[in-house]
Amino acid sequence: MASLPRSTLQKLALAKVKDARLLFDHGRYANSYYLYGYGIELALKACIARHIVAETIPDRAILNNVLTHDIAKLSALAGLSELLRERRADREFDLRWAVVAEWLVESRYELVDSVTAAAMQDAVEHPQHGVLKWLRQHW
Repeated sequence: MASLPRSTLQKLALAKVKDARLLFDHGRYANSYYLYGYGIELALKACIARHIVAETIPDRAILNNVLTHDIAKLSALAGLSELLRERRADREFDLRWAVVAEWLVESRYELVDSVTAAAMQDAVEHPQHGVLKWLRQHW
């Protein structure tokens, strides 16, 4: 992976979500689902990048795990565990986080129905309880 500044990760995350919405609106549910999850992955990596100090070697755990696609691991690496626990006290957010946390990079090889894709769209983009809205507060 090439060097990616935090601002680039942020732009990529927003672009993936925008593309996912476009695909969803045109009935391309499997690809929409995948891109929504990928957008969240990139948003979490932007959160991680926020903690990396220039001219400092990051902690070994970050170096070894930053390339993972696992949403739960990335949220921990981003230092969001406690904030996430607090945010998940809100049932509306918790339900949406659960949808996003189920995403796997391997979903790119799966057929996803409109109901599953709609749940992901809502989980990522909900105006009050969406996961992307919350992550943007921390990137």
